Amino acid sequence: MARLIGFIGLLLCVAGIWQGVVKWQFFHRAVIVEATVVAVEELRGPPKPRQKIPLHVQFTLPDATDHRAVTHMPMLQVVATGDRIRLLVDPTNPQSISLPLWSEVWARPLTYLVCGALIMVLGRVLRTKNMR
Repeated sequence: MARLIGFIGLLLCVAGIWQGVVKWQFFHRAVIVEATVVAVEELRGPPKPRQKIPLHVQFTLPDATDHRAVTHMPMLQVVATGDRIRLLVDPTNPQSISLPLWSEVWARPLTYLVCGALIMVLGRVLRTKNMR
């Protein structure tokens, strides 16, 4: 059981590293653009986390092409239709967008890495405890 826990931790660490590489590549390809919020979707049902609320945005890339895409509501901001927000956009894939916030870019890879490392340590502790 301890080996399985350690292996799960290792998988999470690898996933965190992979996510970090993907985000790093996106971050270095992306350009910052000003976007206009054209719609804020209303989600029915029980209260949803803010990051599940879709925002439909329209923006112009540096090559003067207009695009529309969907992102989500920033966690600590309120955004309404017609507001101007900044976005990170991959010019080679204009549907690949992100809010230019540290938490948006790096939270998932770091969470995977930290949780994976803690689970690996837990697996190691359980394995040494079982050996005694």
